[in-house]
Amino acid sequence: MFLKKKINQLLSGKSDKDENFPVSSFLISKKYSKHIKNLYTFARTADDIADHKLISKSDKKKILSKLDQILMKKEKTNFTFMNNLIETLIETGVTEDYPRKLLKAFIQDAEKKRYKNWKELIQYCHKSASPIGRFVVDLHGKKNYSKIDLKNIYDGCDKICNTLQILNHLQDCKEDFVKLDRIYIPELFFNGAKVNTNFFLENKNRSKFLQIKNKCIDEVNVLLAGASKKIVLIKDSGLRRETFVIFNIAKKLSYLLEKNDPIKKKVKLSRIDLIFCFFKGIIGRL
Repeated sequence: MFLKKKINQLLSGKSDKDENFPVSSFLISKKYSKHIKNLYTFARTADDIADHKLISKSDKKKILSKLDQILMKKEKTNFTFMNNLIETLIETGVTEDYPRKLLKAFIQDAEKKRYKNWKELIQYCHKSASPIGRFVVDLHGKKNYSKIDLKNIYDGCDKICNTLQILNHLQDCKEDFVKLDRIYIPELFFNGAKVNTNFFLENKNRSKFLQIKNKCIDEVNVLLAGASKKIVLIKDSGLRRETFVIFNIAKKLSYLLEKNDPIKKKVKLSRIDLIFCFFKGIIGRL
């Protein structure tokens, strides 16, 4: 059973430095930072398991289901990443529902290769991305808000997290298809452009793919517009500025993906882009 092997044999080697967004930057208080990184390490590890090419679908499900059982029982194991996350959950009182939802998304990744429409993709993102934003909000004290404000903050953070997830799908669309036969872009968008999903990388379909890609960008920009009105309600100054930075990163990445072809090259922010996004976020600009 793969679970008995050293877990690092299954890892991709990716870290928070490979992400589009900061994983607890200097803007976040140190007392929260370690907990955010514990959740990130857990998510990164589980994601690597779900995407591992040499593990069968059934073994992936067994491993991820076992991690879910450990979370439910808060058991101590031989795996540091699990022990650290469980310590975080116990110490902070944040619900284990968030990492458990992530596991559901990773199990879905092991099984599901295509998404019918935008609604189905967003439902996936509510498991794979939204829980991270809500975890961070709860960590900073959800009791500080009225029910209405908390609901709005959750919704704003959901929209940003889901946006980043979908933008990452666009960035990696070629790699995901070639290596994993996985396409997150909704089939409905391909059908509307009369493109077979299995042949979207072919040169003859490039112009149509770019239209499909930009349709996704249009939907993403709607999410960002909705988020901007709600994240201003965040009270903790460090978290608010960090959220503004991440919002600006998502906005810039959306722009770059609209102007470029992710099949031809990896589309990402430059160092200068990141500096500007941080500066704007720190001074409170969206």
